[in-house]
Amino acid sequence: MTVYWVVWDAGAHWVVDRLEREGALPAVSSMRERGVFTAARPARPNCQTPPSLATLFTGTWPAEHQVTGFTVPGAGEGVASHVSGFAPGFPAAPPVWEAMSENDLTSALVHVPWVFGADDRVGPHVDGAVEAYSGRLTRHALHVLDPGPGVQPWEIGPYRVHAEVERDPDGARRVRVTGGERLLLTPEDGWRPLELDRYNGTWVRCVRVAEGLVLVHTGVWRARTGGRNPKTLHRLAQCPPFAGEGVGPLYRRGAFGPRLAEGGDGSAEEVFLSSVECVARSFAAAADAVLDTHDADLVVVYLPMTDDVGHEFLGWCDERSAAHRPDIAERVWSYIRRCYTWSDTVLGRVLDRAGDEDTVVLGADHGMVGSTHLVHLNDQLVHAGLAARDVDGGLDPDGSQVFYHPANNGSLWVAEGSADDPAHVRRVMSRARAALSSITDPETGRPVVAGFLDHAGEPLTGAQEDAEVAYVALADDYQPSALLLGEGPPVRPAAKPGAHVVNTGDSRLHAIHASVGPGISSGAAPDAVDNTLSAALVLGQLGLGPAADALYRTGSCEPTDER
Repeated sequence: MTVYWVVWDAGAHWVVDRLEREGALPAVSSMRERGVFTAARPARPNCQTPPSLATLFTGTWPAEHQVTGFTVPGAGEGVASHVSGFAPGFPAAPPVWEAMSENDLTSALVHVPWVFGADDRVGPHVDGAVEAYSGRLTRHALHVLDPGPGVQPWEIGPYRVHAEVERDPDGARRVRVTGGERLLLTPEDGWRPLELDRYNGTWVRCVRVAEGLVLVHTGVWRARTGGRNPKTLHRLAQCPPFAGEGVGPLYRRGAFGPRLAEGGDGSAEEVFLSSVECVARSFAAAADAVLDTHDADLVVVYLPMTDDVGHEFLGWCDERSAAHRPDIAERVWSYIRRCYTWSDTVLGRVLDRAGDEDTVVLGADHGMVGSTHLVHLNDQLVHAGLAARDVDGGLDPDGSQVFYHPANNGSLWVAEGSADDPAHVRRVMSRARAALSSITDPETGRPVVAGFLDHAGEPLTGAQEDAEVAYVALADDYQPSALLLGEGPPVRPAAKPGAHVVNTGDSRLHAIHASVGPGISSGAAPDAVDNTLSAALVLGQLGLGPAADALYRTGSCEPTDER
């Protein structure tokens, strides 16, 4: 018996529900018909990817697993320091696969964090695993081609390749790329994998823009593999180059022409979406390698594509957001549908692999909301005389009394050395809350701060006024930024129309949760469950915890006092 756990990053329940009802997700429809389909409440107070995945995989809240943001504040030297939430040593609570190993149960994991140690090794109970995010050598980039004759150098991180523009007899242009292998590219070819050396590669594409031809690559990562199953490791070694993200920043800055929201014709969206398809192909190949060869009790497959597309598109389709664009929403929704279909296809392969005695769980770390503006909180704190700048114009934590943390996880901190005086803490935090509460949108006059939360994501009360850390909950459509601008209003338009930082409790931030398997009755779940439930469900289906019906009756797992 095997439990298969598929995780869609930012698989928002409201999006999956709508797409499934449209008939776009046949694998999800199969699960909905045969088992449980509901929403899941993500981590609080912060629901960025690392704390939300840690909650999903450990079955605990951030107060216990201690992953409190994409980077974790105060985890290095000094309160202003921050380290990656995916770093070794996190999470503080054991993920499900570690708890399983104590019972001699094995796991196979596709691009799941917290599996490999700092020594690049996996535990003895890992059947097979692959992970590449922690080994990025260079991010995606664009290279403008000189139309003239001759070979042009192209730097792809540490690799030096060469490109040459050629002309066919009919005048059409193509590009010859020479690196670890040779490719002949035209703008009509789409993305092609390019081997850079024996171990690493990338995906490249030739794109026609107004200025001529450009070359784009998706970045280079060093993939790690480990485990005791040689068949799995062999298959993973045959996978195409890893692509961990699309070329969103290039798309946002107009490298492929204007976006639809800015009057474009959709060609820029097609280039971006096609880059995300490289991610889908990369992850699907790794999933297939594990599905075809594993001998594990638990298989976890992580898929990031839905998060990538959500950040770039989703707000334009979010009818509850001021980012909503009725004029382009239908067309943008078709792009979102296409991306979710790629994830659904992988889920379908998992369902095909699972037998009657197996369990399949679909989950997500969080959802997504529309976003229109960034709120530069430290600018307001500087204006209020509470935060200070350094000589280069950046944040000076040592010279500040209160500052919005550079980790950008929503948290407001009292400066180091002041925490020993509760009266001082109460005074400066009260001033900081008042200063931030006074921020208004310069166009509408609308207040942008909705309130303040404690470490468990609950509204801050008077009894907590001497707390050294508080979280800033912003109104709908506003997201925090730690960047100091210096001049102008602290509220500025956001380039990304979709976001998730502080969990305000909005249902659009709810994740998808679905399950089928022995003991899981169709339609047995309440309207929403805690995202801690998935880990308990997995352990229960493996015989290591409560049965599914007991978990779904309450929609949570013990303890529940931190909800």
